[in-house]
Amino acid sequence: MKKYLPEFLATARARARALSRFIWTRFLTRRELRSTVVAASLTAMAPFASATDLTDLGSATDVICLISAYISGPWLYGIGIVLIIVGAVAIGNSESTIGKIISTVFVGLGLAACAIPIVKNHLHVTYTCT
Repeated sequence: MKKYLPEFLATARARARALSRFIWTRFLTRRELRSTVVAASLTAMAPFASATDLTDLGSATDVICLISAYISGPWLYGIGIVLIIVGAVAIGNSESTIGKIISTVFVGLGLAACAIPIVKNHLHVTYTCT
């Protein structure tokens, strides 16, 4: 048992050194330092944003909740998935800017349609549309 401990410690030191070199070359070099500092500061400030209230979206929330009231959860989720797929295919196939903008609207509507069932069923948030 005594002979395995120094080998283990030597291997652990070598791996720690390799990991520190990787972190230095990947995140803390002169080229990447600025983006690392910006990302760290944004991550530190994110909890203070408190952007979790649906009333911030205004009338868009009312439209989404109105659609959610008329169409049941599984159907709304399925319609949202179809809209996302159709919009993504249309974005990939369109050559004009206006076509891509309209297709992006379809993807946004699909995400909005999927968001209500996901929040209600998977995240168990009950006050989404009251």
